[in-house]
Amino acid sequence: MRIIDRMEVIPLSQVRLLDGPFKERQDLLGDYLSMVEADRLLAPFREVAGLVRKAERYGGWEKTHVAGHSLGHYLSAISFFYASTGNEHMLERINYIVDELAAFQSANNDGYLMTLPKQLFEDVRAGKIDTSGFSLNGIWVPFYTMHKVMAGLRDAFRCAGSRKALEVERKHVDWLDGILCGLREDQIQAMLCCEHGGMNEVLADLTMDTGDKKYLAMASRYFHHNVVLEPILRCEDKLNGLHGNTQIPKVVGLAREYELTGDPKYRAAAETFWDNVVNRRSYAIGGHGESEHFFPPEKFPGKLTPFTAETCNTYNMLKLTKHLFSWDSKPEYMDFVERAMINHLLANIGRKPGEFGYFLGLGSVGVKVFPTPFDSWWCCFGTGMENPARYGELIYFYNDSTLLVNFFIASEVTWNGVKLRQETRFPESDTVRFSISCQKPVKFTLKLRKPYWCDISEDALTFGRTWKDGDVIEVRLPMKLRFEPLPCSGGKIVCIMYGPMVLAAVIPGELASKRYGDHLKARGKTDAFPPVLVGDKLEPSGKAFAEFRSVGSVRPEDLTFIPLYRIYEEQYAVYFTRMTPEDWTRREAGLRAEKEERARLEAATVDSVEPGFQQSEVEHSVRFENSNTGDTYDRKWRNAENGGWFSYEMEVDPGSQMSLVATYWGGEWRKRIFDILIDDEKIAAQTIHINKPGEFFDETYDIPWDITKGKVKITIRFQAQPDGCAGDVFGLKMRKITNQEK
Repeated sequence: MRIIDRMEVIPLSQVRLLDGPFKERQDLLGDYLSMVEADRLLAPFREVAGLVRKAERYGGWEKTHVAGHSLGHYLSAISFFYASTGNEHMLERINYIVDELAAFQSANNDGYLMTLPKQLFEDVRAGKIDTSGFSLNGIWVPFYTMHKVMAGLRDAFRCAGSRKALEVERKHVDWLDGILCGLREDQIQAMLCCEHGGMNEVLADLTMDTGDKKYLAMASRYFHHNVVLEPILRCEDKLNGLHGNTQIPKVVGLAREYELTGDPKYRAAAETFWDNVVNRRSYAIGGHGESEHFFPPEKFPGKLTPFTAETCNTYNMLKLTKHLFSWDSKPEYMDFVERAMINHLLANIGRKPGEFGYFLGLGSVGVKVFPTPFDSWWCCFGTGMENPARYGELIYFYNDSTLLVNFFIASEVTWNGVKLRQETRFPESDTVRFSISCQKPVKFTLKLRKPYWCDISEDALTFGRTWKDGDVIEVRLPMKLRFEPLPCSGGKIVCIMYGPMVLAAVIPGELASKRYGDHLKARGKTDAFPPVLVGDKLEPSGKAFAEFRSVGSVRPEDLTFIPLYRIYEEQYAVYFTRMTPEDWTRREAGLRAEKEERARLEAATVDSVEPGFQQSEVEHSVRFENSNTGDTYDRKWRNAENGGWFSYEMEVDPGSQMSLVATYWGGEWRKRIFDILIDDEKIAAQTIHINKPGEFFDETYDIPWDITKGKVKITIRFQAQPDGCAGDVFGLKMRKITNQEK
C-alpha cells in the first residue's frame, strides 16, 4: 500500500558486500550474532507468560524493566543479516524466535506479547497514567520496548518472509488497541510523556504490510505526541533541551505517515527536522547531541565531552534520511549518510565480537568506550547489532532507467538482468572499479553520487549507454585535507578531514582496554593535555593511506593523524583549538603558573582523607549510617543514601582560617542535593548533576573562622536528604586560606 511515488531502494537481498572495511565489520557482527543465546533473550517473555525459562536472563539492561528490547533488536539484526548474506543459520534463528514468541502469545491467551506485568497496561486502560522521567506507572519505557519487539517482528516478515511474524505482530497490536481505545485525548498525551520510541512508525508499517488502514489510524490517534510533534509540523525548531533519541523515531513515523497519506505537512515536518539536526546541530562525524540531549547550537564550543553523539540517534537519522532521499534524490542526503556511516557508525564498533559503543566522545583527550559482550545490552548495543547488517541498504537506488550508486562500498548488486560489481577499499582507497555482468546488452544510466568533498565534475559520474557483459569503469575520487570548523566556534575550534574521513590525532599514552557493563561508568577521556593547532602543515606518513604526521603545527608535540574509524584503544583527539605560536607561548606560561599554584595549594594542605580506603578512613575516625563505598574510574568513593550520612575527623590549624576541598565526579547524571556540616553546623549545600562531564572537579568551601578558631580537629559530615544521596565523595582536603586568597 503506497500513496506517493518514490525512488526505490534495492533490497538487501539483492546486495552483497565484498572485501573491504564494511564487510570486515559485518563479518564480525556475524560472529557475535552466532554467539548470542536466543533463549536467554527470550527468558523474560517466558516468565511473564507463565512458562518455565529455558535459560537465565542476560545481565545489564536485560535485568531491568527494559528487558525485551534487546530481543527486538536481535531479531531485527539477524533478519537484516539473513537478507544481506543469505546465511541459513540466521534464518533458523529467526524462525525459532518467532515460534517462541507465538507460543508465549498463545499462553497469554489474548495477543499480549511483552516482558512486563500485564497489570501495567490494565492500569493504563483504567486511566491510571503516572509519568515520571521516562517511566510509565513506575515502569521504565514500556512502549519503547514494545516498539523494538514489533520492529523485530516486522523485519522478520520483510527480510525473511515470516508470515507468522506478521501474524504475531498483528495480534499484539489488536490487543493494544483494546487497551488504548477508551482513553481520552488528555490521557493519551499524558501517556506519551514517557519515551515511546517509534510506535507511530511500526503501526504505519503494519498498515503497509497488511493493507489495513486501522493501524495507520492507531498511529495518529495514540502516538501523536502534541507537545513535540506540533512544533515540528509547524516547521519550527523547538528541540533545545529535548532528549534526542526520544524524538527522532517520532519523525521517522511522520515520514511513513506521509508515504501512506500524501499529506504534505508530514513531509515538510520531516524535511525541516532533518535540516535542523544535520545542518545546525551536528558534529563533523555526523552525530549530534551531548548527554543524549539537543542543546542550543551556540553552545557547541562547550559541548565537546565524552558524552557526545549517541549511536542510536545516528542510526535513526539514517532511517529518516532513507525516506527523504526516496522522495527527492538530493545528493546532500547521501553526503550525510556517508559522513555518519564512516565517521560515527563504523567508528563506534570495536574489533572483538559484541563491542558496540554508546557515545562517541569528542572531548580531548578521549578514549572509546566499549561494553562487555553479554552484560550490557544498552540501547546503542541494540542498534549497534543492527548497523553492520544494514550497511548494504542505502548503496543502490533505482527507477525505471537509472541505477544510482550512492556509496562507494565494495559490493555486488543484482538489478534488471545486470550484476554490477563494485570493487574498492574505499575509504581506504580513492579508486573504485565497476564491472558489468549480463547475459544480453541492457540499456540504462549508471549514475554515481558526486561527493561534496571531491573536485570532480558531476558529468564525469554519469554513464548512459547500452551495457554489455565485461564492461568496466574505473573512477578515481581524489581526496584533500581540509579544516572543518565546529559550529558556532568562529573557526577557532576545528577538526581535520581527508575526503569523507574525520582524522583523529593519536595521543601517546596507555591504551584503554577495560570493558563496561554500564556506559555511564566509563569516563571516556584521560587527563592527557589536549593538543592545539598552531599551524596547518600535515604530511603523509608513508605508512598507510590517509595517515598523516603534523610538521611543527601541533603543540605540545607533533602527532600522527589517522581516520577516527581506525582508532580502537588509543587515546585520541578530534577537535583542536587553533592558536598562533604567540598564543601558545602565553598558554604554556599559564600552564606553568597552574602547576605552581597546585604546588602552593598542596603546601597549604593540613590534612586529607581518601574516602573508601580503609586505612585513611580509620585514621580519620569514619562514622556512617546508610553509607556505601565503591570504585569509579579506578578511584574510590563514599556516599550516603536515603537520609544517611558519613563523617570524618580532620585536623585544622588553630591559628588559621580553613577551607574544605571536596572532589566529585562531574559526569553524574542522577541529581544529588546534600548538606555539608562541620561540628554539626551547616556550612554549605551541594548539588551534583552533570557539573563537568567527563572530569572530576573540586569544590571549595570556606569555613567560618569562628567554627575552627582555637581547634586542632573538627568533624566533617555529609548529610543526605530523606530520599536522596550525599556524594559520591572521592577526596577531601583541609587547607589553610592564605593571605592572597582572603
